[in-house]
Amino acid sequence: MNSETYIDSLRVGEWHADRQAGELTGLSGTLRLEPKVMDLLFLLASQAGQVVTREQLTVTLWPGLVVGEDSLARTVSKLRQSLGDDAKAPRYIETIAKRGYRLLAEVETAAIHPAGVPATVPIATARRIRRPALVLSGVIAMLVLVWAGTYFWPASGPALAADKHDQLVSRADDYYFQFSRADNESAIELYQRVLGLHPDDAPALAGLANALAQRSIRWPQLAHGDDREFTRLGDALANGHLEREPARQQLSRARQMAERAVAVAPDSAAAYKALGFVLSAQRQFAPALAAYRRAVALDPDAWGAMINIGDVMEISGRSEESLPWFEQAYAAMGRVYDRNPVQVRPWYADLGVLIADRYRVRGDLPAAEAWYRRVLAESPLHPAATAGLARLLRDNGDAAAADRLCAELKQRSGKGIGCE
Repeated sequence: MNSETYIDSLRVGEWHADRQAGELTGLSGTLRLEPKVMDLLFLLASQAGQVVTREQLTVTLWPGLVVGEDSLARTVSKLRQSLGDDAKAPRYIETIAKRGYRLLAEVETAAIHPAGVPATVPIATARRIRRPALVLSGVIAMLVLVWAGTYFWPASGPALAADKHDQLVSRADDYYFQFSRADNESAIELYQRVLGLHPDDAPALAGLANALAQRSIRWPQLAHGDDREFTRLGDALANGHLEREPARQQLSRARQMAERAVAVAPDSAAAYKALGFVLSAQRQFAPALAAYRRAVALDPDAWGAMINIGDVMEISGRSEESLPWFEQAYAAMGRVYDRNPVQVRPWYADLGVLIADRYRVRGDLPAAEAWYRRVLAESPLHPAATAGLARLLRDNGDAAAADRLCAELKQRSGKGIGCE
């Protein structure tokens, strides 16, 4: 298929996709897809049965733009939801770990016409056109207009505006999850920019609530020259600055944002997670736990809410109940890692080390050792996991093995301090 050919309609399994109309029709009815979601379907269909890398999809769907990896994950998730597909047992879109995605269903073209010329064949007629299923081996037959190796889908001004809006929210989320002061401020700026145009955008409302609460907890405006940073909610609560200005006012604003997000999107796990986070910073632990549990009920992979439940349990003196929640969070992070590495990767190994440390403090040394080794199996040379395992080995009388671990860590990463 050459650059003068444009595919406007195709069949994917039991679904018929009309790109110009933006509609996906199947036995369950007709759905309207966002432009980017429809573009993704056509792109995957162009290489059905083959892996399309994340890099290729990102460059193609957002040409000339720098977007977070979560933008692609969100778009794939929306397409899966439209197709009624299950990521764990896919019939349509398969995730290829650390590579990309593959369309599993058989694909047939249904309406072909010169690029730039509107389709004149009615959909009902187009569906009766039977063409051989696309054979996509060797030279790939492209289903989109191709020019100089670049895919291009015409889009209207409003559609582009919507895409830009989604990109800003996604980028803000990625900034927020880095948990540095500069990144958090960047997230706040981007969320506020979105809300300036879309005041009831639930993801932006929830994101801003999270970022404001994070600012209050981690980077308080203390006495002159006191630049302490609090990495744990319990330490911040103990310090007392969350009950003083400006933290108290910021948390009040964050709560308004979170409550609005829940009102606008009552089925949003992210909205309930944000509400729980703000409530816990205000020492309202019972309603915070209720909000977190609602988030997990809505999304079984809501690992952030699970971690925060464990944290609140520990702060409120229920440490025995915290560890199962940390372990559930670790499992959930493993399930979503490939879909959202930018947000998960900075905290995945650290959570595993926290779990190992908790078992060590409890005196369950076999469980602690198993967790340290589990972290190192997935994150080799992780300093804290290496140091923890070396400490256990020494306590068990195997100093030689501990020394080997520390020597390898120092040789290969230069981070041996604390291991010996």
